[in-house]
Amino acid sequence: MRIRTTRLATLAVTAALTLGGTVAVAASPASAATGGGDSDVSARAGLGSITGASATVGPDGTYTITWTDRWPGPMRVYASTDADRFTRLVGTTEGTSLTVSGLDPAKRWYFDITPAGPRAGVVTAPRSLGLQGAPNARDLGGYRADSGRTVKYGQVFRTDALGKLTDADVARLGGLGLDVSADFRTDIEITGNGVNRLPAGIPVENLPIADGNLTAITNAAVGSRDPIRQKELLGDGKAAAALENVYRGFVDDPAQRAQFATVLRDLADGRTVIYNCTAGKDRTGWMSAIVLKALGVDDATVQADFLASNDNLRARNEATKAGLKAAGLMQDPSLMDPLLYVQKSYLDTAFAEVRSRYGSFDAYLREGLDIDPITELRLRARLLTF
Repeated sequence: MRIRTTRLATLAVTAALTLGGTVAVAASPASAATGGGDSDVSARAGLGSITGASATVGPDGTYTITWTDRWPGPMRVYASTDADRFTRLVGTTEGTSLTVSGLDPAKRWYFDITPAGPRAGVVTAPRSLGLQGAPNARDLGGYRADSGRTVKYGQVFRTDALGKLTDADVARLGGLGLDVSADFRTDIEITGNGVNRLPAGIPVENLPIADGNLTAITNAAVGSRDPIRQKELLGDGKAAAALENVYRGFVDDPAQRAQFATVLRDLADGRTVIYNCTAGKDRTGWMSAIVLKALGVDDATVQADFLASNDNLRARNEATKAGLKAAGLMQDPSLMDPLLYVQKSYLDTAFAEVRSRYGSFDAYLREGLDIDPITELRLRARLLTF
């Protein structure tokens, strides 16, 4: 288990030292966008000075960091591959934007935006991990929680299956300080899609959660090659209804609840965790919703994180649909959309089941997941920062 310093301790010991390497910096007074980049829309707000911090990375590896400063003044920006320790100064500005190039593209970078004087800064980073073989891999940090706190970066990561990672992807994962990898896929899924590629030495927890017969339904529909049969199986809301039933199972099935609870306890114990299913959208999506709700993140943000899978997976999903049509397997591959994408109704169904069975999310934590108040406090202490 890697021991991490608190944010305030980090501020106390950070020296004004620029580490070796050449970094080019350009500052501007207004925020800028980087085409093709990835952004964090809800970074930590420190002690009230800086809000709306975000980081985007373009295809050329150039980062654009933007923020809103309620008390304008000199601003220092640091970069680090460790979200808890910042010593590499990459620029100063009196504006609200900084463009940084020259950082090693093989690594994941976090940025500390620190104003002059006693006011605390913020940490931000691109949401995506930038893995070529796992487009839905992302950091769950940066979201605002209750009491002005924010989820820490670099502690908990959600992703789709990691079996198709490139060597560069694996190397990038190696820089995240991972303590454990939790895999929600069944043995059949792992056999079909490949064992996760991980850096050496990372323990794997196999926490299989069944897909509620979705694989059988999908195979029957596609294998039939019959448009009428496919519509009977998937059309008129049937596919979406099947997914909603899967989400009810996340809440109702004691075995599934136990798998989700294992990851919560890992996080409460201070482990840096990456967890996945196949697409990183359903089992992984509900796991992420549990983590964020337990940390006090508001419902709108939890929903936005859940639905972000649609954009991350769109290119791959559309290619899958085009392939089905080109192969003559489906005349109307849009019937697959409820299976390939997530819908708000899926998450709503799970939370409705929580209320129906337990009355509240807090009761679900206690009774459904067997997370006692002390474990919840430890979870918040480890994953939240000011």
